[in-house]
Amino acid sequence: MRRKILGRLGPGILLIAIMLTIGSGGQVRRGYPTPPTPSDREEAQKSPEPRLPFPRMEGVALEREAKEMAALAATIPGDIEQMKKGLLPSDALDKLKRIEKLSKHLRGQIHR
Repeated sequence: MRRKILGRLGPGILLIAIMLTIGSGGQVRRGYPTPPTPSDREEAQKSPEPRLPFPRMEGVALEREAKEMAALAATIPGDIEQMKKGLLPSDALDKLKRIEKLSKHLRGQIHR
C-alpha cells in the first residue's frame, strides 16, 4: 500500500521540484539598473565637464619637485633620532615646511 502512495506522489513531487527550480530563474539580475532621469530640466541638460585622462602638468618641473620632496622626507627620520637625544636640528622645521609646500603644489597640479 505504501508503494502505491509513493508511486502516485513521486511524479507529483518531481514536477513540483522542477517547477520551483525553473521559477527561481527570474530573480537573476543581468547588469545594473539604469538611474531615473532628473526631474529638473536644467540639471538634465547640464553635462559634467569631461576630465582628461591625465592632467596637464609640467612634467620636468613636477618630477624635480617630487624628487626634492622624497630627498627631504628621507632625512626626517635622522632628525627625529636627534630630537630623541634632545638635539633639535636647525633646519628640521624648514624641511618639514618645504615638504608641506611641495606636497600642496603637487596635489594641486594633479587634482586639476
